[in-house]
Amino acid sequence: MRFRILTVLLLTTTVLFGQGTYLPLGSYGVYQLDRFEIKSGRLATPQEFSTGTKSYQRDRIATYVDSFDVKGVKLSKQDYFNLDYLQNDNFEFSNSQSTISKWSKFGIYKRKAAFYSVLDDDFKLVVNPVTLLQQGNDRLSGGTLINNRGFEMRGSIGKKIGFYTLFNDEIIKFNSWTREFYNREKVIPGGTFLKSDDGKIYNYPTASGYIVYQPNKYFDIQFGQGKNFLGNGYRSFYVSDFSRDNLFLRVNTRVWKINYTNILGEILDYVSPSARNKPKRHYYATTQANINIGKNFNLGLFQTIAFQRDTGYASPGYDLQYLNPIIFYKPVENGLNSPDKAILGMDYKWNFLRHFQLYGQVVISEFKIQEMLHNTGWYGNKWSVQSGLKYIDVASVKNLDLQLECNIARPYMYTSFDRLNAYVNYNQNMAHPLGANFYEYIGIVRYQPFNRVNLKAFAMYALYGNDTNGTNFGKDIAKSYQDLYPNNTHGHYISQGIKTGVLTADFVANVMIRHNLFIEFQITYRKATSELAIFRNETIYYGAGIRWNIAERRWDF
Repeated sequence: MRFRILTVLLLTTTVLFGQGTYLPLGSYGVYQLDRFEIKSGRLATPQEFSTGTKSYQRDRIATYVDSFDVKGVKLSKQDYFNLDYLQNDNFEFSNSQSTISKWSKFGIYKRKAAFYSVLDDDFKLVVNPVTLLQQGNDRLSGGTLINNRGFEMRGSIGKKIGFYTLFNDEIIKFNSWTREFYNREKVIPGGTFLKSDDGKIYNYPTASGYIVYQPNKYFDIQFGQGKNFLGNGYRSFYVSDFSRDNLFLRVNTRVWKINYTNILGEILDYVSPSARNKPKRHYYATTQANINIGKNFNLGLFQTIAFQRDTGYASPGYDLQYLNPIIFYKPVENGLNSPDKAILGMDYKWNFLRHFQLYGQVVISEFKIQEMLHNTGWYGNKWSVQSGLKYIDVASVKNLDLQLECNIARPYMYTSFDRLNAYVNYNQNMAHPLGANFYEYIGIVRYQPFNRVNLKAFAMYALYGNDTNGTNFGKDIAKSYQDLYPNNTHGHYISQGIKTGVLTADFVANVMIRHNLFIEFQITYRKATSELAIFRNETIYYGAGIRWNIAERRWDF
């Protein structure tokens, strides 16, 4: 039984409907909620939101913002503007009258955050255009272009059903390092089939959407096509939004001080568009549980299993054994005598002094204690670690925020004997964009000098080991670890291979001229140094554009 058939059956047998849809990943409100949680001096309860699972349900966010203790927290003018933004953005559930637009004709923009809206007792509907128009120039590749246009629609039916859909069509001409990624992987991050007549300008449509059912205050159940992100960092070693959309069923359980998330998903192997073949399916089952300990500390545990059943099994499709939402996957995997890829992790977040957040992740794919204690460099010791700090209102400068993050991954992290077991979706990593075998250091400075003006400086340095001439030093997690066995099983170290360093520094300035409508300017410097000339390059990119109801496009890999 295929995963798609299984999830449809689950939906029909339990009559799945939902209410509050979710804030899109990468949206302006996501960062603001993280910031308000730090300023408030207390963690948000699971019934409000969880920054570690990015499950920001609009009805819960409206309640949180409407009841935010503005008297107990020192807020700037910009903070009040951002609270007002969050009320406008979730107006269908907010009690604030300020969400009503002063200008409206023909039923358009009755609310500040909605091109068209319907607010009845039993039916709510919000329709907005989606646009990203950006032109620029890359010193290596010349002119660049993004022409993305579409629409999004969200709403609710009754008290329990919610729905969201997004469609857009994009025309794109790559910058130089995205072109390099495409030449290697035949896709771009977040992309699907790309079509081109001249090999310079590409076109592809995308569509995502889901239904959400909220039977009571404890559960919300989401089914659809889209992305997930688990973690408090800029990067994630759990699940990130780097790869293309995938089909998933997600259940959030919010009870007491616990947020418990289950995700069952289907991902695809890459197949050339010219092959006219359907891509092979592989699957994952993920659980993350986190608990608030006291007012300021949150601890989480994570597990995921990646597997495929298209070959070698009598019953291909999703393995029903992994549908148990409260079981430890590794014993199940052992009991099946399967080669499935198990990944375990722990994460933490500590907010303190109303200015700081310490956060991190520790993730293990495979290890042997004896090999680790003797520091033998055994290839099977597969782990990654993240450590980060957020500091808001730096040195008492209002709305000046700093984030520092370090990410380290051993060679062969996430790899398996078969690419269909690897943690890869359509040649795009499901977790960290760099895969494995790297050190990465990130610094981000954000400043909001005026209500509608945001400035961001970003810097990243990564050191990793590249492959060449058919080698496998552990960065490309889609390659089989059997390329090594039985020779060269020991002596492996982080950044082994063709040492390559990448420095990226960019500056983004934007002005929000009306709700979720931004005019944006960006300049990026990127330099790659390496032992081999084929991996060396240096470029400066600059661009400007306008985006409307869509997240900022990032190419920081």
